[in-house]
Amino acid sequence: MASEYSLTLEHAQSLNIELLGKPIHRVKNKLEDEFKRSSHSLRQAIQSWLNSSDVDVTIQTITINSDNHQYHDFESISAMQHETGGHLSIHLSNLLLIHLADQFYGASIERTTDELSASDLRLQERIAKLISTWIAPMEHWHSSQAIPHQGTGIVATLAITYHHPTSGNMTANLAIQLDSVLVQTLADELTQAPNPHIASDFQHVLQATPVRLNVQLSQTQLPLTQVLRLQPDDILPINLLTNVPVHIGKERLFTGRVAEQDGQLVLILNNEKESNS
Repeated sequence: MASEYSLTLEHAQSLNIELLGKPIHRVKNKLEDEFKRSSHSLRQAIQSWLNSSDVDVTIQTITINSDNHQYHDFESISAMQHETGGHLSIHLSNLLLIHLADQFYGASIERTTDELSASDLRLQERIAKLISTWIAPMEHWHSSQAIPHQGTGIVATLAITYHHPTSGNMTANLAIQLDSVLVQTLADELTQAPNPHIASDFQHVLQATPVRLNVQLSQTQLPLTQVLRLQPDDILPINLLTNVPVHIGKERLFTGRVAEQDGQLVLILNNEKESNS
């Protein structure tokens, strides 16, 4: 008889403080967002199998876990192996899995046992395949009987609420575990994958940045003694420069000529821009 398996917070060991800020936390946050976006596909599948719209799927917990002995009954789990070698494993509450299988295969009599059959596990494997596509396309996965790798992984618990014909409203847990190798693969992808929007976003911000052009119209020299004697309302004679330099901050960009147009001074840029080098 298959033992009932439930993965809750009591299975999770204390978080290693050295993991804080590490890529595994980015993977965890990414998975949480992706599971929230994609869980509707599982809800729709269960609704179809039960022929009922009274089904809901919610993310209960997603935790970083270093327990190397999560699965006490490996025969009751369904695992998918990623092409890089990591595993995604799931276990659905026996009660819900048996009820789903009875409905999916059109059983005429509802079973009262909690012993899983090969048909039940085939349906659970179908669910595992669906969930694996939340992480990567189906062509990157295949079914596996191998034991998941030990080490620090990520465990998600989904709560599935549904209406049972004899027991009324029920809630069952679906446990999803990503082993250490799969977590490392996802962390590597997050580290290596560039953000396709960074360049265009930066270019947009850069182009919209206001800059101040400084135009030096005149330059004169005075003896220091005369400068020290300057008072308010003193008048200094100046001459406009023939070629006035234009700066942004301390960087000289080019030169221009001062002219008058429609009653106001304008700057006409010279044909050849000066190099900053």
